[in-house]
Amino acid sequence: MSLHIVHFIGPINHGSVCTIRNLCLQALQSGATKLELHMSTEGGNMTAGFALYFFLKSLPLPLSTHNIGSVESVGVVIFLAGEKRYACPGTRFLVHPLHWGFGNLVAADHSRVSEWRDCLDFDADRYAAIFDEATASAPKPQDIRPNLNGNARLFTAEEALQAGIVHSVAQARVPSMGTTSHWWNG
Repeated sequence: MSLHIVHFIGPINHGSVCTIRNLCLQALQSGATKLELHMSTEGGNMTAGFALYFFLKSLPLPLSTHNIGSVESVGVVIFLAGEKRYACPGTRFLVHPLHWGFGNLVAADHSRVSEWRDCLDFDADRYAAIFDEATASAPKPQDIRPNLNGNARLFTAEEALQAGIVHSVAQARVPSMGTTSHWWNG
């Protein structure tokens, strides 16, 4: 078995998602038979995050995800792509209301505002559906819908274990370079 680990620390945006995708594809081309994503992210762009989630789910090999710091916002969705999911002791997960930035936009009509609301509602629904599917066998299932529309919810590593976000709380280990291939962003 050839283990490859992708190390990612940073925000989720179109550039970082392309980097993670490319690192995963390079690992596949280099003979990976198992892939781990060690990650810490404050989240970011919803569109990019969902695209990365669906890309990771399409990989033709087992994927494990490991929280090595903090996994927040759309980063939780990406994290849930792991077939096996782990968190280091002392790490956290944050689920909070979804939002969009409007860049240089200075004006919008009713139709555009309605469109944005519909898109936010759609993203909240698919976020919750992904969460529900991934955590279906949790010892203490959580309904995160109120956290996507109201107050944020912080999960410690131990709370994430009870909620089914992770399968185990364990310190990440980086095997020696001779036995594992490592890929990193930035």
